[in-house]
Amino acid sequence: PDIEYGHIETDSPGPGGYKGAGEGGAIGAPPAVINAVADALSPFGAEITRLPITPESIVEIVRHGTGAEAK
Repeated sequence: PDIEYGHIETDSPGPGGYKGAGEGGAIGAPPAVINAVADALSPFGAEITRLPITPESIVEIVRHGTGAEAK
């Protein structure tokens, strides 16, 4: 299908006219989860070296060390 796009500017109702100030709260969650997984894998001597982390990749790291570097 043909797609049309346009740039539309709208004023924000808040003070200063700012928009999109709420994204900052979502930035910390993914690194926190990866750090928790890395901490959980540390007794196995494994280190996460690739992203994304999937359940399958975690099993692979624990079983075979694939995608991990020995400490």
